[in-house]
Amino acid sequence: MLVQGPRGRREIPATEFFTDFLETALAPDEMLVEIRVPKMNGSGWSFQKFHRRAQDWAIVGCAVVRGDEPGIALINMGPTPTRAQGVERALQEGASAEDAASHAAEGTEPTTDLNANAEFRRHLARVLVRRALTEAAST
Repeated sequence: MLVQGPRGRREIPATEFFTDFLETALAPDEMLVEIRVPKMNGSGWSFQKFHRRAQDWAIVGCAVVRGDEPGIALINMGPTPTRAQGVERALQEGASAEDAASHAAEGTEPTTDLNANAEFRRHLARVLVRRALTEAAST
């Protein structure tokens, strides 16, 4: 993430950019000006989310990149976006999409609110990751 403010530009790794729920590492006088995403030739991808209405925030969402180095990110499974490292590990060990997705909720801290309780969010994470892995394998 490239940010700019009165003191110039600085780069913030994605793992450090999100600091808490709806909070980032941006200073009050800085603005996000660029997001750099590495090109991943030959990799399939998918983004899945579950929401009540099209314009609502995702109750749970996931982004998947499949290839030599799989990457799985979850949203709304804790205060910041998080990597589903158990799923990534399982894929690297040769697990099927269904078996790997069973690890989706490991290490997460989903909240309970008026949209869903923590257990339902864990269930959604497993379902959405399985769907995303399947779709990414076919692209």
